[in-house]
Amino acid sequence: MSGQLLLLAGLPGCGKTTYVKELERDGWVAFDDFKACATNDSAKFAHSRHYEALLGALREGRRCVVADIDFCTSKGRGEAERALRSGASGVTFRWCFFANDPDACESNIRHRNRAALDRDLSKMREYAATYVIPDGAEVRSVRKAQA
Repeated sequence: MSGQLLLLAGLPGCGKTTYVKELERDGWVAFDDFKACATNDSAKFAHSRHYEALLGALREGRRCVVADIDFCTSKGRGEAERALRSGASGVTFRWCFFANDPDACESNIRHRNRAALDRDLSKMREYAATYVIPDGAEVRSVRKAQA
């Protein structure tokens, strides 16, 4: 495989989806909320309903971006890396992390005013408590919601 893969980690409300959409406009194949609605509600990376499409795009040499809040956990990142090394050997991948800034994320979540407000805030707090960004990692600031 010869494609490129960017993996995005960040809390709900940090700007992952906005960044994914920007990359998609630049020709990247985008997979946002990668593990959502996975086969049998599995949390495994390779059980995502998008896994085969991701591998296909990488085989074609495409640039792909994958985002998921589970990447805020070292377990989620490790499981994704193992699945990629197994299913997409030879692919170059790198991680990009959004800052662990719960206050800014909460402000963004409240600004977008979705029906899932309480769930999003709960998930943000849950992940913020254990989200550790590895030393030396590429870190992006949390994006401010557009007025």
